[in-house]
Amino acid sequence: MNAQTRLVDLPPRGILPYVGLFLGGAMIVALLLAAYGAMPRLNPHTTDGQVASFDLDGEGSLAVFFSSFTLLAAGGVCLFNFTLLGGTRTPRRIWLWAACCWSVMAIDECASLHEAFKEMMSHATGWRLGPEGCFWWIAAYGVVLSATGWKLLRAMRAGVPACVMFVSVAGFYGTAVLAELGWLMAKDMRGVMVEEGCEMLGNFALLTSMALFARHTARELTKPPEAVLLARFADEPQVLALAPLGSRRDEPVGV
Repeated sequence: MNAQTRLVDLPPRGILPYVGLFLGGAMIVALLLAAYGAMPRLNPHTTDGQVASFDLDGEGSLAVFFSSFTLLAAGGVCLFNFTLLGGTRTPRRIWLWAACCWSVMAIDECASLHEAFKEMMSHATGWRLGPEGCFWWIAAYGVVLSATGWKLLRAMRAGVPACVMFVSVAGFYGTAVLAELGWLMAKDMRGVMVEEGCEMLGNFALLTSMALFARHTARELTKPPEAVLLARFADEPQVLALAPLGSRRDEPVGV
């Protein structure tokens, strides 16, 4: 058994493991939100008056670790898809670009790169766009992620479950941005929970969609040759009609 075959055999073929993957991620998000909601009761029992590990809006928290790990995993699955597609004629450079994007987002979760970017742009232009200058990083993220997302969606169009999950990512991220701007509700504890909860769900939906496309690619690569030919010539019935004649090699031409 060669290395390519071993890679193809890695993604589970059924849909239930991927449903379980997303539901497991959603449960972790719910636990992190519950821990954040319990902070007012837990803070008085600490010497510094806070439980930083549960703070969704702080740095170095469990939520930050979870989001960073999820985005890095999504980047890793993109690299896996890039490798799988090496045996096909499908364009695959977008998967390398996507892996870079998700990895930068993972670093941003830990290092707050977008905060530094908005402050630099505000200083360079003398103009703070939006509340606290956040429109600078929202615009930058929007351009890069929209272009990447559109190209990925086109690349994944044959895998319907992966596309549906990928489209949901935009909904989660969009809701998170609206909550951060305070356009959905006040930026109180509930607002932070909506913002961070949607962002974490969006990250995990991103990972799930990348994994679903790996499943689709593996299924396509392991189809029997006859099924591949039927799918390729499905819109050309005349080719399929001639196929039996070509297989009759024992009859001389012209008889």
